[in-house]
Amino acid sequence: MKSFKYALCALGAALALAGCGGGSSGSTPSVSLRVNNVKVVGDSIADSGTFGFKWAMQGSATEPMLIWTERIAAAYGAPTLCPRYVATSATTVVPNPATANCNSYAVGGGRINIPTAPTSAFSIPQQLKDLGAEKTYASGDLLLVDGGGNDAADLTGAFLGIPRDQGAAFAALVSTLVPPATVSAQLATGTPGAVNLGGLYMTALADKMYDAVKTSALDKGAPRVLVLNMPGITNTPRFLDTLDLVALAAGGGTAGATVRAQTDAIIKGWIVAFNKQLGIRFAGNANAAVVDFYTLFNDQAANPAKYGYTNVRTPACPVQSIGADGLAVYNAASCTSTSLSATTPPAGATGGANWWRTYAFSDGFHPTMLGYQVLADQVTTNLKAAGWF
Repeated sequence: MKSFKYALCALGAALALAGCGGGSSGSTPSVSLRVNNVKVVGDSIADSGTFGFKWAMQGSATEPMLIWTERIAAAYGAPTLCPRYVATSATTVVPNPATANCNSYAVGGGRINIPTAPTSAFSIPQQLKDLGAEKTYASGDLLLVDGGGNDAADLTGAFLGIPRDQGAAFAALVSTLVPPATVSAQLATGTPGAVNLGGLYMTALADKMYDAVKTSALDKGAPRVLVLNMPGITNTPRFLDTLDLVALAAGGGTAGATVRAQTDAIIKGWIVAFNKQLGIRFAGNANAAVVDFYTLFNDQAANPAKYGYTNVRTPACPVQSIGADGLAVYNAASCTSTSLSATTPPAGATGGANWWRTYAFSDGFHPTMLGYQVLADQVTTNLKAAGWF
């Protein structure tokens, strides 16, 4: 456990994720029934352009980048999605006066729990409040909700930093959703207690998500709400690179591999706790459905060919630099389908100039066009299973 402790200290800042993504051709699903409006809240994988770009490679006139929410809107004949908010800086987002009719309230960097700025547009509960205040729900509406990946990254970063700050950041974060007395008692038991607290925090986070959806959407008449559960972020290139650094900090070899596996198992356990509680809270509600994004994401990593992938480990976009944490930095705005097709394909890649089309990740955390299509296919399947369309 000592080597685990020091590995955590060394990698405490290395998990600042920017998030939160078979046989798919990349076209939109074939759907005959119409939805009058698709409305959206969430984080980067649902953001239609708050910052002026998509959180993935950028498309072109001949190859448009459509994220999963946009593909669903197109498939069901709903109006094209556009961002309701606009970024005024890298950390500030406000309603855009010119886009009052836009229905996508998702913001890159969105979180379920932002204790320091609960009323900012980066807060998914606040996005739901803004949407509910500005627009009424009608019988032909479909609300798409995602979130939690960035929250999991926040929790993980604080956990890894426990040896460095004696657990101050971790305690401060989990105390926003877990009773302080419970936090103190659990932390007094060391690492096992911290792991338990992570599970309690994630369970409470799922409750917070459910409560926000119920209060600001279901109770306001939303007829159909589809919620993605939390994906297996340990399968993303950024997280895999972080785990490699964890192993290296633990000395490499057998000891490093052990610490790596421990860290991976802890985070997976927290994600499972969130998803289990989310499923429990939404169970039995005829107006809500939960998409098992977690299982889909894990299966893509384990069986890439099933989904048409040739690479589920290396991002398609070029690395711009290496951050102070030792992890790759990407520039989503400058990574385009045109520029990727103009580059020399990486060693071992197939498909000629179109090599990037079968990659799973654009950057360290976000899907490619194919990745978004795979998710859209799964969402369509869930919509049909719910009997809604």
